Parts: sequence; structure tokens; C-alpha cells
Amino acid sequence: MLKLLLLVSILVVAAAFGPTVQTRVRNAHMALTASLGSVKERFGGRSDLTTMVDEEDMTTTFAEVGDEDNAPPKRGDTITGTVVEMDDNGAMLQITGKMCGYLPLKEAALLPPKHVKEVVDIGQELTAEVVGTLKGMPVFSLRTQQLVEAWAEILKVKEADTIFEAKVTEVNKGGAVCQAFGLKAFLPGSHYLGVPDESLIGTTIGVKFLDCVAEEGKLVLSQRRALAESQVELEKGVVISGTITGLRNYGAFLELEGGTAGLLHISQISYDRIENLEQMFTIGQKCKVMVIEHDKQNGRVALSTKNLEMTPGDMKKDMQMVFDNAEENAKAYHERMESERVSREAAALDIVAGLDGVIGGGSAEPESVAESIENILASIVSDGTDAE
Repeated sequence: MLKLLLLVSILVVAAAFGPTVQTRVRNAHMALTASLGSVKERFGGRSDLTTMVDEEDMTTTFAEVGDEDNAPPKRGDTITGTVVEMDDNGAMLQITGKMCGYLPLKEAALLPPKHVKEVVDIGQELTAEVVGTLKGMPVFSLRTQQLVEAWAEILKVKEADTIFEAKVTEVNKGGAVCQAFGLKAFLPGSHYLGVPDESLIGTTIGVKFLDCVAEEGKLVLSQRRALAESQVELEKGVVISGTITGLRNYGAFLELEGGTAGLLHISQISYDRIENLEQMFTIGQKCKVMVIEHDKQNGRVALSTKNLEMTPGDMKKDMQMVFDNAEENAKAYHERMESERVSREAAALDIVAGLDGVIGGGSAEPESVAESIENILASIVSDGTDAE
């Protein structure tokens, strides 16, 4: 009651001394009765800018401030202020004189923190962009400039196709959500070494960009592309040790010696039919496998244990025996494949020789099936030309 009487008395006195004093008293009254809490309750970030007053209202409000104050800031202006107060929703900045602005939590960083104190401190001087107004109060954003800088760096890295680190923040059925350059990015499960699981959260991994579209804010990562640079060349047919890192209904993922990822497809496990991989393998199990294909550019390695079986079904009957005899069984497999290749080549030569005899080709001994076929085709073309 005393404060109210005092305020009424001041207003009466102010009326006698003209508009200048009236303006300053009105400003004092606004400062006394304004509630920062109501501002914070109404403003929750960039998505709420539509509730703010327009620039004309903002200009009118600041025009009432004394001549010693600066001109009111406009949307898009960059202004420096000092943090004077903060709470769960954001921070209040003092600009100059009686001007104050508000930094919402959602505009304090590229990825909104849990509390604004994670990115700013009381007394800290900040330079930020004005992105809107609320009741004549400018609303600031640190995020806008950070976004521009982040994408500039992203496009440089994408152009150079260099490896960078990303932090895993979430894992889902499709892969992993990561933080890269302060932004959210997606790492598909097919481009991760193994199978993403909850143990990945909080870890950092080396990746390259798989897709990057600034207009859509789209960032897709690939660990396989990053690993491709450091992968050693794996010769087809070689036996190598690995550890099972994930199981899917279509096969098992292995981390091979040297950090290369490989897939043991369900069709390459045994000559016998395999129905349930989880009944055969466990995560972390050590295995020996044969490399049947290595796509180094995409960081993919196709593996087989079927080729290490001496008799069909050995992987189901005695898997450890297959691993123990892997090198010996692989040697026998290669010898068998070479013998079959020679037999096929001989059979093909016999067929070609028969055709050559019918057509009447040359008597020179052909060096290969391919050469024989070329000779026969040349003879056919020649005969056709002579006939004309």
C-alpha cells in the first residue's frame, strides 16, 4: 500500500513537470511491474516467434526510452550484451542502458542444452543475432551464427572427403543417431562395423559423409567409408580370424583382424540348411572364416565357413573342429576348386576342338578356350566374306 501511494504521488508530481518526466516515471513503473517470468512462460524458442510483437511495436517501445539510449535493435541485427540472469528457460542479457534482451534455451546452442548455464555464465559478454521480439524485448539467438559456421565446415569436410569423429547419442533399429559438428546426423546400420547397440551411446567413432544436403539439413554418415582407407587388402580365399559383433536373420557380422568388418551370410555358413543363427553363434565368439570377396572401396568383406567344411554339415556337427582345421581345410578346398577348373577347361577345349574340326579351322594347337573360340569366330566371318 505504501509503494502504491508513493507511486501515485510521483505520478501527480510528474504531471506538473511535463512529458519528459512522465516518460521516465512510466518507464520506472514498467520496470517495477514487468515480470520476467511471464516472458519466459510465453517464449519457448524459435517456434514461438509468431507470438511476438512486430518491429513497429518494438520501435515504439524503445522510442519511449531516454535520449541517452541506443536505437532499438531490429531482426537480423547483431548485438553484444552481458548475461545478468538465467533460469531453466533461458538467460536475460543487458544490452545498453535500460535495454535488455532474452536468450531462449532453444537458441543457446545448435543442440539445445538441458540448462542455459551449460553454455553461458553470469557476467559473460555475448554477441548474438536478434531473431524476434516479445513485448518489445529483443530475442537473441546464438544458434543462427553457429549453424552457418557448422555448415560451412561440413561442406569443406564433405568436399575433401576426410575422416572426422561423431559421437553416438542414440541407437534405434535403423542405426545410430550421432552428433557431428554440433548437429544431428544419422549413421545407418549397414554403414557401421557390426550392429549398433546401446553400448555405443556416448562413444565416438571415425566416419565419413555418405550424404550431405544443406538445404534439407540432412547429414548421413558412414563408418565403412572411413575404414576403407585403413583397410589392408584381403586376398580372396585367405583364412582370417574374426570376432562376431552382431547377429541378424540374414547372417553374422564379424570384426576381422585389422579392424575390417565382414559379413558371414547365412547361405555361406554351411552346406546344410541353417535356420537360427542365435542357436549357433554368440556375440564375442571367435571364429575362423574364408574371405570370398573384398569390396575395399565400400568397406565390405564377404566371408564363408561353408568352404572350410570337409563334409557338408560340419559347422552344425562340430564347429570348433572346422575352426581348428581351417587352414588345412582351406588348402584342400583350393586344390579341389583348381582340379574342377582344370577339368572344366579340358572339357571346354574338347567341345571347341570338335567345333573347330567341323568348321575346318587351323591345325595350330590353341592356347586356351577363349583363343579357340576367337579362331572359330574368325573362320566363320572369313567364310562368310568369301561367299559374298
